[in-house]
Amino acid sequence: MPADDAPQNEVTVVSRERAQIRKRESRVTLSAWRVELVLPDGRRGAIVHAEPHFRAEGVLLGATQEKLAELWRATLPKDAPSEEPPQQLG
Repeated sequence: MPADDAPQNEVTVVSRERAQIRKRESRVTLSAWRVELVLPDGRRGAIVHAEPHFRAEGVLLGATQEKLAELWRATLPKDAPSEEPPQQLG
C-alpha cells in the first residue's frame, strides 16, 4: 500500500521530539517537531513540522503538504485540546 493511502488510525508513533533545522533560504536555525512513524505495512517514515511547512523522510518522501498535514494531525494525542503540536516546556 502506498504511504499516501495509509489509514491514519493505523499509523504508529515511534517517537516525537524537537529537532533543529535550517531552511536553504535562511541562516537562522529553527526549532521543529519531528515525528517518526510506522505505517500499517511496517514501513517507516518521519514528518518534520516547522510552521507552516511539513517535510517528509523515508517512505513519506513525495507526499503532498496536505497529506503530511493530515498524517500529522492523526499522530497528535487524542486528549490534545487543539490541532497545535505539543508545547515545549522549560
